[in-house]
Amino acid sequence: MYTENDLVNHYNLKPADRVVVPKSGFQIVQHHALYLGYDEYGQHWIAENKIGIGVTVTRAKDFFRVNPNVTRVEPFSGSGDERKAAVQRALRLHGRPYNLINYNCEHFVNHALKGNAHSAQVANGLGLMAFFLVLGMLSRGK
Repeated sequence: MYTENDLVNHYNLKPADRVVVPKSGFQIVQHHALYLGYDEYGQHWIAENKIGIGVTVTRAKDFFRVNPNVTRVEPFSGSGDERKAAVQRALRLHGRPYNLINYNCEHFVNHALKGNAHSAQVANGLGLMAFFLVLGMLSRGK
């Protein structure tokens, strides 16, 4: 069994790094979370926006127990001050409710990292739905 430190070191996590894990067996939908760092007791923390809960802070060991497969880690690319600001934004968002279309896990992480809540998964999904809707309407017109 890996310890919390082993997992953090294995993925070389630094505060404000994005952790992406599969939400389905086919890895079509991905869950986004944000590594916050460790506290004065050496406990590592991850912030995530969960269905039915909203933005919450979770121990890294619990997050990785529930999400053992990591699709990718996206290292934070800003300065040290920007990294601290992203972590502080994530903490200020604690308790914000989850909404699949308007504020899901990807919206939350982008909001914390960049101050701009957006989700490529939602945009792509809505675009795909619109494409099939138009295609269906065109096929009925023939």
